[in-house]
Amino acid sequence: RSAGTNGNLTGVWDMRGPLVARSDGPLSDVAGSVPFATLLTVWAGALVLTQLMYLVNAWVGTKVERVLVTDIRQRVHDHLQTLSLDFFTASRSGALMHRVTTESAGVQRLLTDCLLPPLIDSVVLLVAVCYLVALSWQMTVAALVLTPVALLVLRYAGRYVQAAVRRTMDADRAMGAELEQTVSGIAEIQLFNAQPVRSKRFRAVSDEAAKSEASTVMWMQATANGSQVFVAVSTVVVLLVGIGFSSSFGLTFAGLMVFAGMVPTMFGAAQRVMGAYTTYQSVAPSAASTYELLDTRPTVQESPGAVELGEVRGNLVFTDVAFGYTPTQPVLDGLSFSIAEGETVALVGGIGSGKSTVFNLLLRFLDPQRGRILLDGHPIDGVTIASLREQVSKLAQFPFFTKDTIRENIRLARPEATDAEIEQACIRANVHAVITDPKKMHDGYDTVVDVQVPSGGQKRLIALARCLLRTPEVLLLDEPTENLDADQRALLTGVIRGYAKDRTCLVISHDMDFIAAVADRILVIEDGRIAQQGDHHALIAAGGLYKRLYEAQNVALPS
Repeated sequence: RSAGTNGNLTGVWDMRGPLVARSDGPLSDVAGSVPFATLLTVWAGALVLTQLMYLVNAWVGTKVERVLVTDIRQRVHDHLQTLSLDFFTASRSGALMHRVTTESAGVQRLLTDCLLPPLIDSVVLLVAVCYLVALSWQMTVAALVLTPVALLVLRYAGRYVQAAVRRTMDADRAMGAELEQTVSGIAEIQLFNAQPVRSKRFRAVSDEAAKSEASTVMWMQATANGSQVFVAVSTVVVLLVGIGFSSSFGLTFAGLMVFAGMVPTMFGAAQRVMGAYTTYQSVAPSAASTYELLDTRPTVQESPGAVELGEVRGNLVFTDVAFGYTPTQPVLDGLSFSIAEGETVALVGGIGSGKSTVFNLLLRFLDPQRGRILLDGHPIDGVTIASLREQVSKLAQFPFFTKDTIRENIRLARPEATDAEIEQACIRANVHAVITDPKKMHDGYDTVVDVQVPSGGQKRLIALARCLLRTPEVLLLDEPTENLDADQRALLTGVIRGYAKDRTCLVISHDMDFIAAVADRILVIEDGRIAQQGDHHALIAAGGLYKRLYEAQNVALPS
């Protein structure tokens, strides 16, 4: 009273007060009067302890989040590498990148935001409710009377949150796919002045993504505001009921104030639990998408009893092989042929005749729908995929390079290979002299592969060296002369003749002169089967598809 009238606070240290509001309840053992200094110490200690716990919680939370999100992304990335080729041909690269880098974080948020914090807040809520029940069970019922209404509203809004998040995910995937197409095709886009077309497409998907994101934010904010309204209205109900019936409930005015002060603590915990539910609704689609991706299984799988292939000689047999990318459009239909060890065979046919499909079947990127493929008498679906690809290697039409040194790009084929083995492979591919020429490669084997360096032809020879590093018994060459000048083409011809003396080599090329120069035998594919076979001279003499293809490429120009 003295402090209130004249501002004199010196007597406050002589004051005493209770630690709890009621002395006749379950907490009567600690209801005794204590000095003001004790009350101040307890209050200050609680504040410091609260902030310390917040700091510890933040540190533990960020560490757990980092570990979880890194592990989840790694699992998704590594699982992606196990899927079959048809999964990637049916998917858009930009959308897959978004699923790995962004949507996979939804699993982490599901664990750290929707599982652990609600458990802690549930304990806080339980303690707060028990304390309020100890003060007055009637007032506690009044405080919770609006809870069913709040839960119904939360469930209603949660469905809209989830639908909005799904639309946002689809829009973000579409936006990522459009951006990936723009970046990968920028040369043609600029060549044909197609920037306005690409800009219009990107604006459409970007606008859709922004609208979906705005809808998600709106519904989540509405849910949060609804929780605030619930807390405010419930607090008003507590005060009204307390003022009207506190004497009937055995509460003093001081007890009512303590009860009213504890209500926000209870509702704060309840609000965070409801917020976690809203967050769950927002991250559940991302988490479901991630688990859907992890549950996707490769269409090409090893048989349970698959064995290591071991050393082979390179004898290949295709027997009545059939395959189609759709049920109504077969690509291969009863394809049969055999290739002996040390033979170089070319596959020739029109566009879409199935030449590349033969390679993909042999490497088990695809499985035939009928027929058998044997390597040295071993059915290739009865050996492990890894051991098969140790013996069968392919020079792709568009070789893959990472933004790393030439040495490390070659080492992709055999991570344990020494520098000497890498250089020996380059010597065999006739590209060592190019790599070590400072005028062509300024840092030699340590030159970082970029768009312009090495050139397209040099990259193809480097990719060939990568294949030769594994010394495969069966070498597949897909359009090997593409981007090669006359000198490089001659070097490649020498490499193939030298390497294929005692190994099997299959070639796909539209360069008919190159095929005539390197192939011991030519298989002509038409209507999914072998229509002709023989060497160049025999096929020219026989007429048919091969002669037409050869003459179409070597047609004489009018003088």
